[in-house]
Amino acid sequence: MVTLAVIYLGFFAFLMASGADREPDADPAKLIADYDINATVIEMVTYSTVVAGAVLVFLGAALRSALTLRTRRWTAEVALLGFVLMALTLVTWATSALALYHAVDIGDTGVVRAINVIDTTNFPLAMLSMCCAMIGVGVTAMREQALPTWLCWASIVLGAMSPLGPLAFAPFVLFAIWTVVVAATVRLSDA
Repeated sequence: MVTLAVIYLGFFAFLMASGADREPDADPAKLIADYDINATVIEMVTYSTVVAGAVLVFLGAALRSALTLRTRRWTAEVALLGFVLMALTLVTWATSALALYHAVDIGDTGVVRAINVIDTTNFPLAMLSMCCAMIGVGVTAMREQALPTWLCWASIVLGAMSPLGPLAFAPFVLFAIWTVVVAATVRLSDA
C-alpha cells in the first residue's frame, strides 16, 4: 500500500510539473500560437495519467481492505469510491488535455476556446473525489481506530475543505502526500 501511495505521489509531482496554467477566457489564437507541447509529450502525459489513475484505484481498494479488517463500514465504501472518482478525474483531465492538443493542431479557434473552457473548469469532480476519499477514510479509521486520532481529524477537515472553492487547493496539493501518510500509518499499525 505504501508503495502504491509513493508511486502516485511521483506521478502527481510529474503531472503537476508538466501541466499548464491557463485561464478559461484565454485568447484561443494566443493559445494556438503559444502551444508548445509535441505529440510525444502529450502521449506520455496521457499514459502517465491513466497509470496514476489505476494506481489510485488499487490504493483505494487496499486502503478499504485495511480499514475494514475487523468490521465492515459503509464509510469505507465511500472512501473507495472517492479514490475511484479521483482516478476518473485524472483521466478526464487527460482527455481534455488531449482534446486541446488536437484542437490546437487543427487550428480552429472556436474549438480551442470551447475545449480550453472545459479543460480549465473541470475541478469540481476532484473536489467531490477528495471529499469522499478523505472524509470516508477519516470517519472509518476513527471508528475502527485504524489511524491515529489526529490523522482521522486531519482527513475529515481536509475532506470538508475540498468543496470550498479556493480552499480546495490545499487538500488537492496535500492529497498525494496524505495518501502516503495514511498508507504508511495503516501499514505500521498492522505490523
